[in-house]
Amino acid sequence: MLTISKPLSSGQAASYHREEFANAQDNYYTEGDRVRGQWHGKLAEQWGLRGEVDAGQFKHLGDGQHPLTGAQLVQFRAPHEYTNENGAKVKTMEHRAGWDATFAAPKSVSLTALVGGDERVRQAHREAVNVALDELERYVQARIGGNNPPETTGKWVAAKFEHDSSRPVDGYAAPQLHTHVVFFNMTERENGQMRALQPRELYRSQRYGTAIYRAELSLRLKQLGYEIEPSATGAPEIKGYSQDYLAASSPRRQQIQEHLKREGLDSLEAAEIAAHRTRDRKLDISHEEMQRRHQEMAAQHGNQPQRIIEEAQERKQHTQPKTEEEKQKAIKEALEYAREKNLERDAVADERAIMRDAMRRAMSEASLAEMREEFNRQIEQRGFVEMENQPGQAARGFTTEEMQELERENIRTMQAGQDHHPALVSFHTRREIEEEYAHLSNSQRAAVDEILSSRDRITALEGVAGAGKTTSLEAIRDAAEREGYEVEGFAPTSRAAQRKQALSRILCNTF
Repeated sequence: MLTISKPLSSGQAASYHREEFANAQDNYYTEGDRVRGQWHGKLAEQWGLRGEVDAGQFKHLGDGQHPLTGAQLVQFRAPHEYTNENGAKVKTMEHRAGWDATFAAPKSVSLTALVGGDERVRQAHREAVNVALDELERYVQARIGGNNPPETTGKWVAAKFEHDSSRPVDGYAAPQLHTHVVFFNMTERENGQMRALQPRELYRSQRYGTAIYRAELSLRLKQLGYEIEPSATGAPEIKGYSQDYLAASSPRRQQIQEHLKREGLDSLEAAEIAAHRTRDRKLDISHEEMQRRHQEMAAQHGNQPQRIIEEAQERKQHTQPKTEEEKQKAIKEALEYAREKNLERDAVADERAIMRDAMRRAMSEASLAEMREEFNRQIEQRGFVEMENQPGQAARGFTTEEMQELERENIRTMQAGQDHHPALVSFHTRREIEEEYAHLSNSQRAAVDEILSSRDRITALEGVAGAGKTTSLEAIRDAAEREGYEVEGFAPTSRAAQRKQALSRILCNTF
């Protein structure tokens, strides 16, 4: 799973690098006293940053500086205090250094790689992270400022730190394979100008990144002979572990869930806060001792990691891989499913949503590269129709020829019904509604009056969340029922319903 943190200040980034990211004290399968981070990204390559992450270079990047020369590349914003209009003192945030993206392996994968000692599984995790990062980098944008839309650059510089243990709970740090990726707050425009990074599209890509990581990981695990089954959250778990063992090896998760239950909370933000509030102190214990405890836990549950590894090795020797024809069939079916799912309610779908759902559907069957190849082939054959990008749009939008025809039919139906019918209700009823619904805002009152007096067959009411559409529709419904109309609300529930009603998008209840 991929999670992206709130922005890290330059001070936080430097502190986290020293105490968390690069510190091997609480990583019980890491040799030495440091986690040797690795550079990643096109900007890193451009600057010659390869291999191990250097603390000084990390600090420069966190301060918005060139990692080698220390030259300031993006404006450094020092924190300051000011008094707002209400007389309260406000302290601004220190320079925004970047964000921490964390890829966490499913618990069964962690147990197999760490307690079972299958290094190939750990390597599969690394490769899956790299594929997901390369894809996410495509959507990196530069913040231009003012009213200018962001520019998609497809360039970042990031530092990866692989960890192998969760936070301790009651003196026990469970095995947990995960990778922290700090992507810094800078990117390079096409004209060579350095700019701060606009993270909005990366947050929007979070579920897509999760889907890629999981699909790539599950494919590699299956190639190693492991049987994969999706968890309730869609994570690819290695089959064969008992729920008792998985739960006993997840005390940190249980600790956070218990805290949320006590507080009556269930949001992602609340979970992040709970994760910080429930942290136990770091342990003063050797790596050998903690590994011994992990092995004791495994022995109490029948040494499941070792058994599952042996079964996978045996299975790999006797299992025939799927034919190319079978693989292509699975890929095509996955894309068809993603097309139907994403165009069920919207006329245009984001390519990340299409690929995300296709990768989920073809879990363990196809890589991102294979799915992308078939997706591009279908674009060429007009199975997907690419729409013109809008300024600031990071991802391509797609529709289908069928959906375009439905949209054209909607427009023809709307135009044919313009100014061809009597007003929905009489002038007298409109005045009654105006008096009885005096609490409506000016914009709501204007919308209600326009709809009730319209002589068009189709009228749409569109507005942002919280604009009062539902309140306005209550007044419209009341007016219509006073004049004998039976009012019903409709919404699409399937593509078949859309095709039957010649509707591709419903913005509000239709009368």
